[in-house]
Order: sequence, then C-alpha cells, then structure tokens
Amino acid sequence: MLRVFPVVLGVALIVYAFIDCARTDERRIPPGLPKPVWLLLIALVPVIGAVAWLLISRLPSDGTSRRRQQRPLAPDDDPEFLANLDWEARKAHHERLRREKEEREAGGEPDPDSPHH
Repeated sequence: MLRVFPVVLGVALIVYAFIDCARTDERRIPPGLPKPVWLLLIALVPVIGAVAWLLISRLPSDGTSRRRQQRPLAPDDDPEFLANLDWEARKAHHERLRREKEEREAGGEPDPDSPHH
C-alpha cells in the first residue's frame, strides 16, 4: 500500500495540473511559454512539469497579486474618484456662493462679506 501511494499522488498531481492548465484563460498563462507547450511539459515530464506549472502559474505576474489586479475598486477606495468628488463638491460650493452674492447685489441688499455695513 505504501508503494502505491506515491504513484497515486503523482498521477493525481499530474491530472490536476493538466486540467488546471487546460482550463486557464490564455491571458492568465505565465509569460514565456504558450499553453500547448505547458500541456506537453506536464504530460511528458510528469511530476516536475506539473509542479513547475503549479508554482509558476500562481506567482504574481508583475509584483502584484492576480486577485488585486482583477478585483474592481469600490468608488470609495479609488483615490482618483475621491479627489474628483472633492473637487466637484468644492466647485459646487463656490458656484453657490457666487450666485448668492450676485443675487444679493442685484437685489440691492448689502453684502454681508463687505466691511462697509
């Protein structure tokens, strides 16, 4: 039984790696080797090819994890969105103050910001 266990484990590893590679989207294949070459490597160099695929396919591609790259940012996590939101709020506030000042001046009311009242 102990002699059969490593063989079964090796076959399971190869089958898992082969299916994982076959189902992986072309855009997520690690750079360097195309998918058909990986499949041949897994099949022809049994355990080493499978282990190589499993390790290399899970490495971050450019210093960031794949999960972070694919996860969409929520608007409140996006600094550009927050900066634009702040800018829009300030713009609206200053526009409202300008309109109120123009209305006061047109109506003949004294300007509360003016030092002469």
